[in-house]
Amino acid sequence: MTAIFNTHVIVDWSARSVPSPKRPSKDAIWFAVVRDGAPSGPVYCRTRDSALTELADLLADEVAQNRRVLIGFDFPFGYPAGVAKRICGSDRALDLWQWFADAVTDGPDNQSNRFDIAAQINRLYDGIGPFWGRPETWDVPDVPPRASTRCGADHPPEHRLADARAKGAKTVWQLAYAGSVGSQVILGLPALQRLRSDPRLADFVAVWPFQTGLECPHASVVFAEIYPSLLQPQAHAARQQDEVLDSAQVRVNATAFARLDRSGGLASLFAGIDGLSAEERRIIEREEAWILGLGHETALQHAAMEPA
Repeated sequence: MTAIFNTHVIVDWSARSVPSPKRPSKDAIWFAVVRDGAPSGPVYCRTRDSALTELADLLADEVAQNRRVLIGFDFPFGYPAGVAKRICGSDRALDLWQWFADAVTDGPDNQSNRFDIAAQINRLYDGIGPFWGRPETWDVPDVPPRASTRCGADHPPEHRLADARAKGAKTVWQLAYAGSVGSQVILGLPALQRLRSDPRLADFVAVWPFQTGLECPHASVVFAEIYPSLLQPQAHAARQQDEVLDSAQVRVNATAFARLDRSGGLASLFAGIDGLSAEERRIIEREEAWILGLGHETALQHAAMEPA
């Protein structure tokens, strides 16, 4: 059985405000690579800037060798329907990526203006919100510390279509505290835009499903949203002594996607799930994105548990 991709990469992103510790730690950036079925890594990155440099070089090298790459990132690729139009005047998620790339500053020391961006977006809506999760001592009055203090008649949905179906998925509006993903999105979307704009990659990258639809892509490099928690029990089981859980998660997810690809089972994951209406498909393909593997958890889990 011929695999679709030669190389599978899984990235665990981070919104840390300072460089991660020298000692490999949780809540940092980790990525794992499986080439032709052979795993390597995981790789630990202390800053977003250094991670992007390493990932861009990795992808450019694969492209130069005429190899196909699936690279999955663990944060939402879009916001709930209607949000992109409110922020940037277009309902295309990739236009919103460019808006974030233009608005976000994110230095080599991990210092960013993510809370200022959240405050700017909150001011587009009535009342207070939708972003929340400001540390109590921070002076960002347009971002409330708690979700319960938000108010407004025109707030967007709390969850995307995919989030509502993914067990335990957090809202994109939560910026801080346990399990939050909001800050990762604000800093992740411009990072993805930077990667896909790299001159070595620009003609080879496709973002699933925004540029491909809900079907198997044909590009040399495919960006996809993933959700490591789909394989959280398997990551816990495979975790080595003293290994950071984030490391185990990227390792297990990269291996599972690679194994599923080699067995011929990966293509169906790009179709999403059965039962989506035409309007839901339109929203997913244009604004919200989808989680690769959602609805196909059993197949992924079996691949993760296969013997090496």
